[in-house]
Amino acid sequence: MHNEHMSYFLDTVFFNNTVRRWLISLAFIFGGFIAGKIISLVMRLILNLTHKHKKGNADGAVIKTFEKPLALLVFLLGLVIGLKGLDLNETVREWIGKALNSFLIIIISWALTRAVDALLVRLIPHTGKDHHGKREIRLQPVLRKFFDFIIWLIAIILILKTIGYNVSALMAGLGLGGAALALASKDTLANFFGSITVFFDKPFRMNDRIKIGDYDGVITEMGFRTSRLKTQENRTVFIPNSLFAAQPIENISVQPSVRVVQTINFKGDNGSEKIERGLQIIRDIAAGDPGLEGKAVVGLTSVGGLICHVNFIYFISKKADYSEIVNRVNMEILRRFEEAEIRLG
Repeated sequence: MHNEHMSYFLDTVFFNNTVRRWLISLAFIFGGFIAGKIISLVMRLILNLTHKHKKGNADGAVIKTFEKPLALLVFLLGLVIGLKGLDLNETVREWIGKALNSFLIIIISWALTRAVDALLVRLIPHTGKDHHGKREIRLQPVLRKFFDFIIWLIAIILILKTIGYNVSALMAGLGLGGAALALASKDTLANFFGSITVFFDKPFRMNDRIKIGDYDGVITEMGFRTSRLKTQENRTVFIPNSLFAAQPIENISVQPSVRVVQTINFKGDNGSEKIERGLQIIRDIAAGDPGLEGKAVVGLTSVGGLICHVNFIYFISKKADYSEIVNRVNMEILRRFEEAEIRLG
């Protein structure tokens, strides 16, 4: 009797489906939820057991990235199987299909954003510290937001297309709006991509001395729109990052030594002996300074009754302070010339 009542109850129809069908459907849905939780738990256990003492491990990062999206996909699979067994009218089935497809797009997009974020975190350090301990360009947060925005924008468009929205009209509007926005912000975009070029190509780093255009100085700070360059005259210049992608850059810091070219003018009435003595003084100073390396070039390039020009080329060691060495060499030349009574022009 009890079995008959139970059978009668299970065969009772609600919304075109028997109770039996509803229960089976719920069982698949609940089973998908439980299976997703189990998969998530298993992946966490694997992560804890195999990568507990391995920071930054690639396999651990993959497990952590796809753990939750995979659990949701399993739940979605159970939901699809459960709902497929129900007898639903065409309109309801159509909208359920659209909702499930939209849910699938959301899960895939979420998995992609997590994967991209994990990849950027691995490739680009968030702290932005270089070997001098100074702040490097903070590219990671902006790139993460940029790629997340692109992925979710595509996801929204796909969802709108799935539910039947006219995406062509939307894309046309976005195209016009995007063109206007790109035109209005072309300088900002150029500076942004210039900073990306600097980060990946690495033509220089923080505290490197570079020459770009008419500017010669040390990079003290890098941003997404501009970078700060401290010139040899101790002035701060804000350089748009777009110039780094458009103009040649000479990185003086990566050279084995810094070449300095000076012209020293002697009074013509010093006489040949004093001028020769002056040339030897310059050679001695260059040879004896510990901040210089290689052999200096000192030569009389022109002779005149009033002024005689001397070309002085020397090389500053890469580890030495450029400004300090140039100042020291020049002051020593002045001091030694005063002692020898050699007059400068």
